[in-house]
Amino acid sequence: MAKNISLFSGYSQAENRTTNYCLLILKLLYEENPKLLGEAIASLAGDEIGEVVGVEFRQQERRPHSTPDGVIRQRPFTIYIVSKNFDWFDDRQLHRHLDALAKENPGLNILLALGNFDSLEGRFSKVQQLCGSKRYRGRVAFAAASFEDFLAAVRLESLPKNLADSISDFEDYLNDEDLLPRWKTRLDVVNCAGIPQEVLAGQVYLCPATGGAYSHKRAQYFGMYRDKRVSRIGQIEAVVDLESKGAANIKWKNIARSDADLIRQARDKHSIWRPNRYPHRVFLLGELFETDFVKGTKHPMQGSKQYFDVSPLNPSGAKDLAAKLRDKTWQNYAAG
Repeated sequence: MAKNISLFSGYSQAENRTTNYCLLILKLLYEENPKLLGEAIASLAGDEIGEVVGVEFRQQERRPHSTPDGVIRQRPFTIYIVSKNFDWFDDRQLHRHLDALAKENPGLNILLALGNFDSLEGRFSKVQQLCGSKRYRGRVAFAAASFEDFLAAVRLESLPKNLADSISDFEDYLNDEDLLPRWKTRLDVVNCAGIPQEVLAGQVYLCPATGGAYSHKRAQYFGMYRDKRVSRIGQIEAVVDLESKGAANIKWKNIARSDADLIRQARDKHSIWRPNRYPHRVFLLGELFETDFVKGTKHPMQGSKQYFDVSPLNPSGAKDLAAKLRDKTWQNYAAG
């Protein structure tokens, strides 16, 4: 059953909450001034589409049998939004949305895909071609954007303070949900004192697939901590949750490999290091490189993990980051 957009959505699914908040920001823009919504849509889907959104005021517009002194018009449009908290979309689902859009009221009908995209190059070429085919005869348009693109589109100049503050709060939400690219320069330092062989020999870190101490933000890099220092750094290739012997899902992936291959690899490593323990979370790690990133105080790390923002180092990969952090102390780097 459809629900109204609300500050208090009550949705338990992260994707539903994200969609609600995206729609809420667009609604606030429209309520402030329909032209603002038009500018945001133009940024996301193109100028021609953005011009359709909002009210038109015309003077002395000639008609076949009359010329009214003034005309106020709002052309009809419908926008479907499909959002995913990752970068994978099912073309068949998108085609079903296009079919439904084509049956909407006359006017411009737009399908907008919002996702956690690293790149959009060539991603939706088949969907774009379908929109221009005889099947739809120009009745639908398609656009795709990352959440970073969406945030940039709604962060317009000269917004009133209350609306600008709401968009800043929305940015904090996107950051907390790892839907902005901060993860690309985040180092997840994990206490591996009791399990060094799994990391060193197996290139894997495993933990229960539960919340609390075992809930990790998305990160590009993994740091192996013990004895008050990070001694190894590697790329996190993917994180896979194994719910049972037959159920698994990709929590996130940082490399271009199929889900099936990553799940297979996660099951193989799980069978060696944590057989028959479910649900379990599997961090698949790339090659590990030696470093000496020192805590620098007499007390050990508090908790099981700590994040660092390594963007000032502009690392080109795990090997480069390990070299740049060698002999550095934690105090010089902000929480990630």
